[in-house]
Amino acid sequence: MSSEKDPNECPFCNATSDCLHLLLIVDKTFRTADGGPLRKAFNSRWYAICVEQTKDDEDFDESEPFENLIEEVDSLSDATNGYDHEGGPGCSSEYQLFFCETQEKIKAAILSFEAT
Repeated sequence: MSSEKDPNECPFCNATSDCLHLLLIVDKTFRTADGGPLRKAFNSRWYAICVEQTKDDEDFDESEPFENLIEEVDSLSDATNGYDHEGGPGCSSEYQLFFCETQEKIKAAILSFEAT
């Protein structure tokens, strides 16, 4: 029996799926939000940034603006976990999960993120 903690595991309830504490799942490799109640707002802001930046610069370097969004989400969350998903060629990804201790904190985080 392994004593290693599952990197998908919620730090508050130990769930690995259907967790009420989950704020956001981000695929850092492909730069998309893949789950959580903040997913739609995160992807909308990320898309708007990309559209705005590529209007003037077709060689737009996404790394810094994407990391800035990640840092913003991190500041709104109470905990984070990460893991690497090893898929086939071109299908491996680095994931980061963000959690909030309460539903009230999740709602406040979403409102704050959308207001920015």
